[in-house]
Amino acid sequence: METLELVIDMRKLVLITSLAFVLIGMLGVAFRVQIVEAKISQVYIRADGSVDPSIAPISSADNITYTFTNNLGYPVIVQRDDIVVDGAGYTVQGNGTGRGIDLTDRNNVTIKNMEIRAFQSGIWLQGSSNSSLLENTIANNTYGVWVYASGNTLSGNTIINSSNYGVVIDIYSSNNAVSGNNITNNNCGVRLISASDNKFYHNNFNNTLQVLLSYMSGYANFWDNSVEGNYWSNYTGVDLCDGGDGIGDSPYVFDANNTDRFPLMGPISFFNAGTWNDTAYYVHTVSNSTVSDFKFSEDDLLVSFNVTGLNDTVGFCRVAIPKELLWCDNSEQWEVWVNNTLIEDSKIMEDTNYTYLYFTHGHSTETVQIIGTNVIPEFPSAAFLPLFMVVTLLAVIMYRRKHSV
Repeated sequence: METLELVIDMRKLVLITSLAFVLIGMLGVAFRVQIVEAKISQVYIRADGSVDPSIAPISSADNITYTFTNNLGYPVIVQRDDIVVDGAGYTVQGNGTGRGIDLTDRNNVTIKNMEIRAFQSGIWLQGSSNSSLLENTIANNTYGVWVYASGNTLSGNTIINSSNYGVVIDIYSSNNAVSGNNITNNNCGVRLISASDNKFYHNNFNNTLQVLLSYMSGYANFWDNSVEGNYWSNYTGVDLCDGGDGIGDSPYVFDANNTDRFPLMGPISFFNAGTWNDTAYYVHTVSNSTVSDFKFSEDDLLVSFNVTGLNDTVGFCRVAIPKELLWCDNSEQWEVWVNNTLIEDSKIMEDTNYTYLYFTHGHSTETVQIIGTNVIPEFPSAAFLPLFMVVTLLAVIMYRRKHSV
């Protein structure tokens, strides 16, 4: 009996010892992983498609789209062309030095949906072309975005709290498009250094110094899209011509070669109305109100949203609706309703792609509805013809079967 108990005790001891060794081994692995992670100073997306080091929280199933799976505490250096880097809402956090995202000599790279904080340069774009920076938040850096390249797009970004310059476009850089961005609370919104033929429109500017032109005269850039320009927080012009249309009556001038001819009288906001036939449609508003709760209804042929402002003040709104999304055969058919009251004196303007509706209203919280007579088809026109052919073929088959009996 004592021998049996001894054997059982020995087995227990062996089991406990084995478990202890397994636990120690697991702790060792975890400790080694922590050491490796602590040694990461930067991460690369290599030219061969690999992520280096492989433990960095960036995944890719096809070596084309790279998606963050966690926050990063170190810079990302992109060495591969023709890819999308999707931050998935995560943050790249720096320590006040270096470059958050480095795109040097790259082609066709998209950086989107991430927050980049506390670097010397949030995003560095040098010698790159056909690349896009989309819907990122670039905050608390020395420089938000530094562009030393041509033919790139910056759209839908929030560039805020840069201690030096929000966007720098360096010497001889050209044909870059900067649109739909919020460039606010920076020491300087945009600095151009001997750069020309860059295009800025539909941006909101509210900075200590809006634009700094660092060059000799003669370098021309574009500050509107020939219909609408940018919102400038320090614009002192008025909008009185023909009863107002949301565009300032006088231009916003930097020098003889740099003028916003159509400054916006209020901040601009963009709203996604939906996607049809792989095309996303956006409605945008220019208003001195806070615009929220945007909706587009195919069934009701309308766009709706709320506007909010200080009581007993006058609000205005300029709404741009894509003609392929919602339209009227006759401009007099448009209806603008504010809190169930028809606005009789709304102003209707058009160009090739948009209908612009301008109206004023009393401030508080108001619900706006804009009603058209035609709406984008439920089925894309490109798909209608094949569908029609299939239906016709089925009808012919059924007819033949019926008459062959």
